[in-house]
Amino acid sequence: MTNRPFLLTFVFLAIAFGSLAQGGKEVLVELESIPMGTVPPLTSKDREAIELPFFDDFSWGKPYPTPTLWQGEDVLVNTGYAINPKTVGVATFDAIDRHGVIHHNASSLPFSADTLTSHAINLNFPGDTTIYLSFYYQPQGLGNEPQEQDSLLLEFFDPASEEWVGAWSASAQLSKGKVVEKYKLNNTLKTIESDTLNKSFIRVHFPVKEARFLKNGFRMRFRNIASLAQNQQVPSIRGNCDHWHLDVVYLDIHRSYNDSALDDIAFYKPLGTVLKNYESIPWKHFTNQAQIAELPSPFGFPIHYRNLGASTRNVSRYFTFLNHSTGVLTSYFTGFNNLSPFKDTTYNLNYIYDLESEWADSAVFTFSSYLFYTEALNKEHLRWNDTVRYVQRFHNYYAHDDGTAEMGWGLFGEGTQNARAAVKFHTYRGDSLVGVYIYFNRTLGNANQKYFKLAVWEDNNGIPGELIYEQIGIRPLFTDSLNRFSLYRIEQPVWIEAGTFYIGWIQTTPDMLNVGFDMNRVSNSKLFYNITGQWINSQYEGSLMLRPVFGALTEPPTHIPVITKEFDFSIYPNPAQTQFSISTDLPHDDISIRVFNTMGQMVLSTRHTNRPISVDNLPNGIYIVHLSTQNSMVRTRKLIISR
Repeated sequence: MTNRPFLLTFVFLAIAFGSLAQGGKEVLVELESIPMGTVPPLTSKDREAIELPFFDDFSWGKPYPTPTLWQGEDVLVNTGYAINPKTVGVATFDAIDRHGVIHHNASSLPFSADTLTSHAINLNFPGDTTIYLSFYYQPQGLGNEPQEQDSLLLEFFDPASEEWVGAWSASAQLSKGKVVEKYKLNNTLKTIESDTLNKSFIRVHFPVKEARFLKNGFRMRFRNIASLAQNQQVPSIRGNCDHWHLDVVYLDIHRSYNDSALDDIAFYKPLGTVLKNYESIPWKHFTNQAQIAELPSPFGFPIHYRNLGASTRNVSRYFTFLNHSTGVLTSYFTGFNNLSPFKDTTYNLNYIYDLESEWADSAVFTFSSYLFYTEALNKEHLRWNDTVRYVQRFHNYYAHDDGTAEMGWGLFGEGTQNARAAVKFHTYRGDSLVGVYIYFNRTLGNANQKYFKLAVWEDNNGIPGELIYEQIGIRPLFTDSLNRFSLYRIEQPVWIEAGTFYIGWIQTTPDMLNVGFDMNRVSNSKLFYNITGQWINSQYEGSLMLRPVFGALTEPPTHIPVITKEFDFSIYPNPAQTQFSISTDLPHDDISIRVFNTMGQMVLSTRHTNRPISVDNLPNGIYIVHLSTQNSMVRTRKLIISR
């Protein structure tokens, strides 16, 4: 469904009336929904108390807290939101509940949001002064900055009175480079000042020594107090807020005030793709040329680990590679190294391993890395952070993103009703473009379910060029599990020669479509948008979660109601003096009319009827008439008022 004259018309209108887009811009917003799929029950009343040590660094690989240690279904365990965590994985507190939507009690006033509560712990050590609790926390990270009225709280449970007692809290003023901690049990304050607090993990360490807590049945809970921004009235851009990240919670006996070490060696970064330019490419496109361009030489990948302890440790590294098509597991042992106290290290595994598959259309490989050391005093409770895995997939799509959305990206505001967004891809062989995966974030009332046009462009010296395909009748759809894409079929497959092309969308409304944005894979040099007739690179570091599909669809496309044709309309008389009329073949009760001046301000809004529309109160000039239907299809026309 090519429509090249339409592109020229749009460019002309955008240049002639570019001032209409003054309110339009690219927008990056926090997620309003993080669907986690099915979360198993994490509560249990009839369980034995946990014996010390109590330790969790949230590295167990599931999106919810460790059920043997915690109750806290609202808290998201992840490897993507924090910056430089102490170990791989954190627990994130925000404004989203266990169902993946903003808490029902959310408002612009402070409200209690996520809660993470330990199961009962045996602290029956009367009079002991060597029991200490330590943990690390980070405000914001890659999420939203907590406001001054927001906070992260720690409370202790008194088994005798069955009451929760405030123990500690933190509030952030990141614009001033300040975090204020309150130690409520001894009524002291501590101020931490730095211009990198949003990127740093702050350590908390203090004794648990009051007699009321040194009993069997002690519990602790972390909570965050959040507040929605005052300007979040627009449903399609309303998002999550007030992120705090928690790591390495450690409660044990025989510790001291100066105990700042943890006898452990741990990974602090997850594994990533072995490809240089993509997260994934179609297996049938993995030609010799693609392998030269995409695979490092020598072939390998880095691992990142650190010594959290105060002693030098002798660490051995072990790697495995599983070819899922053959079931063959290849192992490598790479020897030992001595790791100094509190030392980070990066090791590059260079190896000979052929990426081959017995499947004709796909390949899947799991790369794993393990750390071993023998000096640990108690390794049982540190059982996950010494292993990292990555599943390298080659199916039928190209991907810049890692499959996890930390934010939502889109174009929003008056003037963006014909705006365009495009992502650049380079194919390694000619093939038919048959579909596209897009990850859309849920918004309030699904307000971003507006129709748009799927579009494909040729390359023009590094920016999108001629429009070669567009398809109407597409709108955002959502899935119910974490980071799942919707698949849209291209009704008329487009042959793409080996080389560069662009795929994206043309909007039909000024509402934000809110597409998933991966903050951990940076490819915004390949993300472009066009509001006024000029293609511009996105300023936001990350990757848009849009994946072109080649060859054949390997799963059914997501079902959407198909619109078989676009509506059109005309304005008469034009130029108009005191009134104008609309001519269209759509039912009148299905159409809304809005008129905007060249400053992007709406000056008239009405429903379509048989009667002329009065403009006798509008001054002479150029206006844009905006028609929208109940199913969100939109068209615009120029109106001139001249008397």
